[in-house]
Amino acid sequence: MAYRKRTLLPIGIHLSADAVHMVQLEEVDNSVEVVAKAVQHLVPATVSVGARRGSADGPGPASAELRCDAARDFVREKITTGGFRGRDAIISLPSEHLVIQHVRLAPMQPDELAAGLPAELQGKLPFPPSEAVIRHIVAGTISENGEAKQDVIVLAARRGVVEKLVTTFSKLGLTITGVGVEPCAMCYPYTFHASHGEPDPEGPPALMVVYLGPRATYVAIARGLETTFVKGVELGTDNLVEAMASARKITTGEAATMRAKWRDSTGATALQEAVDAYNGIRWNLEHIVDEIESCMRYHESLARGVRLDRIVFLGPEARDKALVRVIGAQINATCEIGNPLAAVMSTTPPSDAEPELAVAIGLGLFNAQ
Repeated sequence: MAYRKRTLLPIGIHLSADAVHMVQLEEVDNSVEVVAKAVQHLVPATVSVGARRGSADGPGPASAELRCDAARDFVREKITTGGFRGRDAIISLPSEHLVIQHVRLAPMQPDELAAGLPAELQGKLPFPPSEAVIRHIVAGTISENGEAKQDVIVLAARRGVVEKLVTTFSKLGLTITGVGVEPCAMCYPYTFHASHGEPDPEGPPALMVVYLGPRATYVAIARGLETTFVKGVELGTDNLVEAMASARKITTGEAATMRAKWRDSTGATALQEAVDAYNGIRWNLEHIVDEIESCMRYHESLARGVRLDRIVFLGPEARDKALVRVIGAQINATCEIGNPLAAVMSTTPPSDAEPELAVAIGLGLFNAQ
């Protein structure tokens, strides 16, 4: 029997406002296998618009502490009884603590750019840059008033928040080897796939990844091994429940139950019923559609001929086939519900796409890129 090289990857722990997802993979030759996975849904947090924008205050402290306690207890249980191996882990920064800021600078070397960003960000973050952990993506170069400029996307969080998160989960006996963010981690299954696939003679196409969550929507673009663009949208799908309740003259509880039934159904009748209902409140989806189309235009302005291959929808709300169909019908691009495990497995992946696991899978793959 041929020897197969195996490398155990860290546990990816995705901490969202509504759930904890844990996934551990093992790299086997040029593919991966699932070691263990687990999910725990949490009591939803009430997050204000200001918190979504990355305000210094964030969500109410009691809500945040309760969610953190519940997440910590679940992780403690699963690392002992859930089949996870080892103690290395990479965790995600909860989305309410992430600030995404777009800046435009004169072209400079990578080291110069990293050193100069704190000064450029003065007054542009809800906290002093000196108190922040700052990462950045160079999206491309454009001409502005006859001068070349770099479009730079900054991802920032309070250093104290990151350190507290690491300390909290280190106390469980975990070795935290990294902290990731949703809009980047969700792309890693696809950049991993690109790194292990046959090279395209025309260069790698661009892939747009859209994360649909109840309180957060993210749009990212990945090309080959690189994530070249990320943007947060100040809207999740929670508002659809209220809109549907109003349109159908039912309670929000009844509307939420109805959406859950559609999301879990595999029947054609339920799918068409859901499509009709979403088309009836299409104006409530226009902001998300407009943001996706805006990002497509931005890509076209910088891509210099690089084609946008398709749009992949991920996150818990991407399980809603009708919702993805209605959004996709308004966008002039090929759209699909993502299957992040299928992107990284050479063997037959589970038939259930599990788009909600994309961030946890990506976190575990970070060092395997």
